[in-house]
Amino acid sequence: MEIPEIKLEIEKYYQEWKKVPGDIEDFTTAEIYESAVQNLIVTYCESKKYEVEGFPFQKRILAETDEYYDEDYFDYWRYLKYIDVLATTKDDVLDLLHFYANTFDKELNISKEEYRNNLLQYIKINIYDVDF
Repeated sequence: MEIPEIKLEIEKYYQEWKKVPGDIEDFTTAEIYESAVQNLIVTYCESKKYEVEGFPFQKRILAETDEYYDEDYFDYWRYLKYIDVLATTKDDVLDLLHFYANTFDKELNISKEEYRNNLLQYIKINIYDVDF
């Protein structure tokens, strides 16, 4: 899938996401749509063979023989950090994440460069609490 198609899918997920009521019980439903968008972006990055410190491709090979790289290693936070790190160096990934952020948060109104700078700060302080 290419960027214009992914953006259309993000918009479709947003249309469903915004129908979710704001109650705490509905938080999981909203997360499902957000995770689906993240998975779209991860799939795109993997199709481009993008890696960060060997993640995910080399780590999957290591998982065949090293217990450290079990299924828990390949978690939400590590994939989030993966696409965030890529967005700091790959304009196509930045474009997708920026579009996602501005679509799901209409009040955000942040430039791509500001968004990239925010990601650099998140990476610097490691809000993900994971390493590759």
